Amino acid sequence: MNKPEYLHTPAGGENPESDNIVVAKDFSVYYGNFHAVKNVNVGFVRKKVTAIIGPSGCGKSTFLRCLNRMNDLVEGCRTSGLLALDGTDIYHKRLDVVELRRRVGMVFQRPNPFPKSIYENVAYGVRIKGGCSKSDLDGIVESSLRRAALWDEVKDRLGQNALGMSGGQQQRLCIARALAIKPELLLMDEPCSALDPKSTSRIEDLIGELSGEYTIAIVTHNMQQASRVSDYTAFFYEGNLIEFGQTKDIFTHPIHKSTNDYITGRFG
Repeated sequence: MNKPEYLHTPAGGENPESDNIVVAKDFSVYYGNFHAVKNVNVGFVRKKVTAIIGPSGCGKSTFLRCLNRMNDLVEGCRTSGLLALDGTDIYHKRLDVVELRRRVGMVFQRPNPFPKSIYENVAYGVRIKGGCSKSDLDGIVESSLRRAALWDEVKDRLGQNALGMSGGQQQRLCIARALAIKPELLLMDEPCSALDPKSTSRIEDLIGELSGEYTIAIVTHNMQQASRVSDYTAFFYEGNLIEFGQTKDIFTHPIHKSTNDYITGRFG
């Protein structure tokens, strides 16, 4: 059977549809009359890290935020085409958006811990979902903090306000909070842009540890970071998906001149 034409097959390897947790087919996003994302066709591979790169205003963050319907909060935003998560149309009129956001965790550009204790930050989403005993909740909090490489730093002060943590710790706490609800997909929108080099390195190491267990999509302006942390890379320019493939191929043998110009710093 031929592959559906809307799936971009990464260079150098097979990418059958069953391996894609995210599939976009002729997917567009509009803000009023402005066509922000233009007819994107792509598949993101399950339990791999995909970096989304491109200059400011190219549509990469807009596309990322469509994956958990965050753009619903923007007045005048509308979409067309198909965007699916594991076979479910994300924009189906009967879709439960709350359930979608449980399936799709998100970490933003700047750490945004709640003004609550470290423990309650991680437990928040699990409590909303309900049906969890105190002992189970304790286990989820510990497990999530361990996965976010934060447990050893905070295990003796779980009751303290999260706002007293360093910026890097706060961002790892936000990752722990996202992991606590056991998402199928984890979105990261410039997660290191507000952090110092040491904290950035910790987050990158964490992404490496989580890959293979979670599907991760990360928007980044940092080409070195994209090449270090991702398995696949998608290059956006002026709302168009210009190129998608295995990261090693994108960074060493890009097909399109604009891709090569961007990753070599000629513009952006």
